[in-house]
Amino acid sequence: MKKLVSILCILLIGISTSVFAQISDIINTRNEFGGETMMTPFSADNEEYKAGVAKIILYLNGNYKIVKREIIRTDEYNKSSGIMKSISYFDNNEKVIKDEYFYNDNYALKKGIAKDIFYFDSNEKKVKAEAYDMNGLLVKSSQ
Repeated sequence: MKKLVSILCILLIGISTSVFAQISDIINTRNEFGGETMMTPFSADNEEYKAGVAKIILYLNGNYKIVKREIIRTDEYNKSSGIMKSISYFDNNEKVIKDEYFYNDNYALKKGIAKDIFYFDSNEKKVKAEAYDMNGLLVKSSQ
């Protein structure tokens, strides 16, 4: 019986460790939006990491609604896609109103674009796009 209990305890510890492996850390208790900032890092064995996400940083307002989300990409994803990170901004209903994509130097030199910005309406439909070069100058805009 003691052996069975020991095995069950070890099994339970193993399962709970893998289930709760991705713990978010509060990295700021009072951000510029009046709320907390939380960071969730991912390790190589997580599906998120395998999909190219190294960590996510969420900025909450004082009502615990997401205002801003940063996705930092893995080195592998960065090299294959050119995207180093993306930032999404949300309205009071937590709908995306703006996405920014930041590209690595190789991508920027090859394509002439270091940053893309996409704007969305209240239905999350893209209404405007802008592209910027490495000097921060607007090189393309569409509506």
